Amino acid sequence: MDKPEVKKVLCGICSSSCSIDVYVEDGKITSVEGSNGGLCAKGAASKQYVYNKDRILYPMKRIGEKGSGQFERITWEEAFALISEKLLDIREKYGARSTVFYAGYPKWYRPALLRLSNAYGSPNFCTESSTCFQSANMAWKSIYGNDICSPDMQNAKTVLLWTSNLYHSNTPMSQTYQNLQKKGVKIIVVDPRKTATTCEADIHLRIMPGTDGALALGMAHVIIEENLYDKEFVENYVYGFKEYCDYVKEFTPEKAAEITGESPEKIIQAARLYATNSPAGIMFSACTVVHHINGMQNYRAVQILAALTGNYDVKGGNRVMAGPAAPCNEFGKVKRYDKEEAIGEKDFPVWFDLSCDEAQCTRLADYIMTEDPYPIKALVGFGFNRRMWPQPDYLQEAMGKLEFFVNVDLFMSDSCDMADLVLPACTSFEREEVNPLRGGKFAVSQKAIEPLGEAKNDIEIIIQMLRSMGLHDEVLENGYENYMNYILEPSGLTVEELRLHPEGLLSKKIIEPEEKTYIKQGLQTPSGKVEFCSQVLEKYRDTYGYKGIPEYIDFRESAKVDRKEYPLILNTGSRKPHRFHSRVYRIPWLSNLEKEPLIELHPDDAERYCLKEGEAAILKSPVGEMQGIVVLSKNNYPGIVHVYHGNAKGEANDLISKDYLDPISGFPGYKSYFCKIEKCKREE
Repeated sequence: MDKPEVKKVLCGICSSSCSIDVYVEDGKITSVEGSNGGLCAKGAASKQYVYNKDRILYPMKRIGEKGSGQFERITWEEAFALISEKLLDIREKYGARSTVFYAGYPKWYRPALLRLSNAYGSPNFCTESSTCFQSANMAWKSIYGNDICSPDMQNAKTVLLWTSNLYHSNTPMSQTYQNLQKKGVKIIVVDPRKTATTCEADIHLRIMPGTDGALALGMAHVIIEENLYDKEFVENYVYGFKEYCDYVKEFTPEKAAEITGESPEKIIQAARLYATNSPAGIMFSACTVVHHINGMQNYRAVQILAALTGNYDVKGGNRVMAGPAAPCNEFGKVKRYDKEEAIGEKDFPVWFDLSCDEAQCTRLADYIMTEDPYPIKALVGFGFNRRMWPQPDYLQEAMGKLEFFVNVDLFMSDSCDMADLVLPACTSFEREEVNPLRGGKFAVSQKAIEPLGEAKNDIEIIIQMLRSMGLHDEVLENGYENYMNYILEPSGLTVEELRLHPEGLLSKKIIEPEEKTYIKQGLQTPSGKVEFCSQVLEKYRDTYGYKGIPEYIDFRESAKVDRKEYPLILNTGSRKPHRFHSRVYRIPWLSNLEKEPLIELHPDDAERYCLKEGEAAILKSPVGEMQGIVVLSKNNYPGIVHVYHGNAKGEANDLISKDYLDPISGFPGYKSYFCKIEKCKREE
């Protein structure tokens, strides 16, 4: 018997992109192993992911009413002809801006879809980052002018890990985290919960969710009052220090403790350690802090700490580039068509000042339903998932008003029910893909098997859409192979070379990291300095009420919710090792670990509401309700209810108001809305 063929694939089930050895016999996957020895629960279930009964295998055209889920199989030729007919007709009648191009998950095809949107002439290219990463990046840009800078952990003496449970959210980083401890690096972790990550920290700051800004301002108070800040850096490279300093004076450790629930002593201890045991880096999560209605300002308060202590763009701090990098095309270099007003532009102007490559679509349902600022008539979705939005049923209703909706996806989801046309995409196991790696390397993720059914690579679908409409893009129209080589062109590598080296190759051109790049290059902010008082925000003070300083507004006081009626705080989406949003509920190995939605309570709260573990309960908020099973956890913060999202059996986002948004970024307050809990009989 022949040995199975082994293919090197970068897993696309979650966002970690782990390298997997895929064993293939007779064109089918037989087993998988982690290339570097480890494999998470999601990766271990790869076969059930690829060969899932819900996979879309052929182009499908709606034949019933919208929402009925009734489709018939058609050919790819018929599908592209329908796309061309509908989208060109809609553009002729209503203008190109009436069509939204949306990239959900995965993210690898985003630049190509943006190119298609630009070629069509629409300003409305949007992504799931309208509720994920962009707010954190905007916060950083408002201070430093560049994209968010990661910590140089290999050279740090202190690492401040702000609300990120690496063992569940970024498994490949867990080994790096353990190595830091072995090297004697001091670790401070901010997290409302006790996790595997917090247990190994030197200091765990356990704060009330949504109070991150108050903690950061309290730490800054200590650093400034005790003269632990970098005076030379502040004097030469900081704009707005006086206004910031005056504001920080209000946030004594005692006041910060009162707001956050952490003790003044630990806040002082953490501030001193971060400021004095240099160099120190802060590791930011993509969205935890910004999933609050004051999230962007909270993160600005956190991110300013790097400059305040002189840890910006230095070895061991938060560096513009921590290690060698390879030049490439596409990623972050394709800009959105902006000749017309985009959706969200009037509601969230700072988004468009600080994020030029996509529009803000959190209020997409409202824009469709009200036709304000103009009619939205079509949606081209890739991985469009209504469960990414608060009150997803409202968005589902809005989708019914569209004249045309095409969704490209792996699985026939309930979001696809509203589509006129559903197209089958490949998994990462069924396609080749160029990937930039750490240390200036590139690799081509190998195609382990041929696509199931008639599934296609997302970018090949985008290219065919472009061609079918007679649109032009000088990069895409040359085909997928040339597109991959275009990405690699600045590196001096080719796809052919990388195919011969599945482990990856070092770029022939390397960009070496430099320290303190701001000295030679300056900073891309209005003042040319690090802005503790953001001029981008400040210009909207009179019209939108934004403030340039990182103002702390407590969601418990500003939210218009009856707290006597809804005394508990709802926190959704805390990471679990076997979950990734709504993507894996259909996988038997993983779904069987939690057969019903779980409502996690602190034991004190369970006792207060006469609930026991395993009992059925119902959560109610001002806008919705869901049923689940009570689970007790002392790791939770008292008064907080944790529910994972994306589950059709009990959707946490049904409880979040569509209007409960950060007024600056537009991000929903997924992690700090309000609810109550009641005992109920388990449904049969």
